[in-house]
Amino acid sequence: MKQDIIFTGKSVELALEEAAGKLGVEKDKLVYEVLEQEKSGFLGLGSAPAKIKVERTVAGEVVAKEFVETLLRDMDIEAEVEVIPAKRSDRTINIKGDAAGVLIGHHGDTLDALQYLTNLAANKREEDESRDYVHIAVDVENYRSKREATLRSLARRMASKVQKSKKSVMLEPMSPYERRIIHSEVQGIEGVSTNSVGSENNRRVVIYLESEGFSLPNGAQVPHSEGKRSESRREKSRRSERKRSSYSSAQKKPKVAQPLYDDGEKLTTEELSDLISTYGSKEKPQREQPKKFKDFDEYLNSLLGGLSDSGNGSDSEEK
Repeated sequence: MKQDIIFTGKSVELALEEAAGKLGVEKDKLVYEVLEQEKSGFLGLGSAPAKIKVERTVAGEVVAKEFVETLLRDMDIEAEVEVIPAKRSDRTINIKGDAAGVLIGHHGDTLDALQYLTNLAANKREEDESRDYVHIAVDVENYRSKREATLRSLARRMASKVQKSKKSVMLEPMSPYERRIIHSEVQGIEGVSTNSVGSENNRRVVIYLESEGFSLPNGAQVPHSEGKRSESRREKSRRSERKRSSYSSAQKKPKVAQPLYDDGEKLTTEELSDLISTYGSKEKPQREQPKKFKDFDEYLNSLLGGLSDSGNGSDSEEK
């Protein structure tokens, strides 16, 4: 990839020849802008050369243009091929001609295939070649911009229908590029969201009311899939937010303090010896043993004897 370069010459034509020679590109394939026209002056006084700005040339751009032109010749299609610089190394090849409509196909299927082949040709490298990747967008009579306007209008119309009927709507199968247009347009409509169902070439966009939740239209089935839907962007965002909230709540829970035990490890040997000598030397009081009797009569007499003694004492006092 080369940066924009200024070239001068006695005329614009000579400046272009200078640029083509130094850049190694055919003159008719240069993308340039005339900054100043040549001035002849009077008797050589006040004359000035022509000045042009040649836009940076992208490796693969010339190859892509030649590939499309060759394809058109082989198909006997009379059309003009125009290369339009886009951002950075991107380029758009626009094909103009009444007969070029055959290259579009159903909803741009043929055009997408042509674009894929063109990018393969533009980015083919030799073994020892190192250059930047260039993305080539191929269009026919500005079909893509017209199709995008149609899809955005469709998205707004179907979103309005969903809001009024409170029922979801499933659109026809679309390419990833066209589905992104629908998602993008509906995303700016309050209360309505989108989701994609199906697989491969039968993947469709479903527009539904957020307050009602995602659901397929009555009687509709997910084509060529097991019925498991993928989350929409908004649903993914909400689920992630719930996870973060749960994690934060768990982090804020107070930790229960673990009990601390003093098992004597902090005592020195001398302190432990003093403790043993202080509490271990005390004599424990002996437990009074119950009196044993030979038989029940002896046990009964012992009880009566006690009562008798106390009774005798009371009798003697009375006497």
